[in-house]
Amino acid sequence: MALKERLLAALPFSQDELILLTGTAPFRYKEYTIPKRQPGRYRKIAQPTPELKLLQRWLIANELQELPVHPAATAYKVSVGLLDNVKPHAKNRFLLKIDFENFFPSMTSRNFQRFMVARGTPANDVAMMTNLFFKYDRASGILRLAIGAPSSPTLSNMLMYALDVQISKRCDALGIIYTRYADDLSFSTSVMGLLPAFERELYTIIADYPVLELKINPEKTVHASKKRGRRITGLVISAENSISIGRNRKRLLRSQIDHFQKGRLDADAIESLKGYLAFLNSVEPDQIVRLTSHYGKVLMARLL
Repeated sequence: MALKERLLAALPFSQDELILLTGTAPFRYKEYTIPKRQPGRYRKIAQPTPELKLLQRWLIANELQELPVHPAATAYKVSVGLLDNVKPHAKNRFLLKIDFENFFPSMTSRNFQRFMVARGTPANDVAMMTNLFFKYDRASGILRLAIGAPSSPTLSNMLMYALDVQISKRCDALGIIYTRYADDLSFSTSVMGLLPAFERELYTIIADYPVLELKINPEKTVHASKKRGRRITGLVISAENSISIGRNRKRLLRSQIDHFQKGRLDADAIESLKGYLAFLNSVEPDQIVRLTSHYGKVLMARLL
């Protein structure tokens, strides 16, 4: 059964509706921007329409669920998160972090088509999925992955799998620990001088990867050490090798709880605070105990 028939059998669309949706899918996005952490910089978000989101989620769950994701990839996986991205590096003295430029948008329909054709997927199915997964970029005239589409995270891990394999093999040979959280790559070792030499080799491995045209953002490359402080995806590894959200975030968190206690937070800020406390509980449960001791069980129960 062709993909079109499988979609018609599973989802509440007529044949005419599905043909129209597929043909216009690359243009069915609402664009807006959100500020980045750097002042004056913004990230462009492209949200698919509800109908397109439904199609994308169904395709990921039913057509691509068996595609492999490398163990080094810790983002967008069930029951795996930031802590799993940091833990493997905690005992190592030296850390290298690199970041890809425009990670999702750098992945194009051509990359996806080559990957799927190589797997033996029928050409008509590949063409249909391409339209449903990729957004039309007016500036380049190319179909690209959108930041904001529910399918983009899974597709990125899928297209990165072979590269994760190559990098992991080389790291294993050198005794380097490797994890990747989306576009953030982290490498650690306790051997002095190893990571700077490996960084040069890594540039070649990435440049020669045939599936994607990835570019490293040199402005975000960081060499850190146990002596100078190690931070990965927002979490801090202390000199004692424990993992923490860091002192600054703890101070900010206490300030937010104070504002909540005094009724100064709006509904969105309260939901954000609750979410961060849930995250803190997974990273530093002892800190939740301290906050409960300070603010009382009643107040913390309202937030937890």
